[in-house]
Amino acid sequence: MHTVTQKVARFGLLTALALVLGLLDRAIPLTALLGGAAPGIKLGLANTVLLYAVYLMDWQSAVFLMLAKVVLSGFLFGSLTAILYSLSGGVLSLLIMLAIRKKPDRGALAAFILAAAADAVLLAQNPHPRGQRLWTVILIAAACIACLAAWIGIRKGKIRGVPGTSIAGAMAHNIGQVLAASAVLRTPQLMTTYLPVLIGVGAAVGSLTGIVAERVFRALHINPEKPGGRKK
Repeated sequence: MHTVTQKVARFGLLTALALVLGLLDRAIPLTALLGGAAPGIKLGLANTVLLYAVYLMDWQSAVFLMLAKVVLSGFLFGSLTAILYSLSGGVLSLLIMLAIRKKPDRGALAAFILAAAADAVLLAQNPHPRGQRLWTVILIAAACIACLAAWIGIRKGKIRGVPGTSIAGAMAHNIGQVLAASAVLRTPQLMTTYLPVLIGVGAAVGSLTGIVAERVFRALHINPEKPGGRKK
């Protein structure tokens, strides 16, 4: 009974933390900083909580945490449409993270390839980008470097795999949202116009949240690569 109470209490705390971080996400004008190139994009700070669940909780708890975060944040801060988009992104993101958490280097490598492809698509559409479009291309190029660095670091054992899992999860979240939007709005052109931007930006913000989560694990003396997150 004591263990059940602990699990319920931890689940409640993580849900509350995810909602608070989600609210903070909304307060950061990332879309404005990108000049409107990626409407609706967020830093994904709440993803750090989901990363904790992916590594240190069973998959059922991770699923329930994702559902609670999506539904509650949708009703509190968004709409039914927002819930649909977030659910599509959340399900795909969680599936990917659960699938690669033991092989995070593959996530980092796949993210590097997708981000590079996204940058190539954007440059093909506009070979001489200017203004905010140029900054978006530069941001995605920086994300490519971050993904490649994460892959090398994980392969060589210099860093743990959390950033690789985070990057893949962030990109999968954006892909899921665009797929849902394309289906609901019946605008398949989003796959070639909006998706490349979101893939690249997802790689960038996924790198950031992965680093944050990794630092949090280290500060708490938790090793996510050990069963149960045993202390180092």
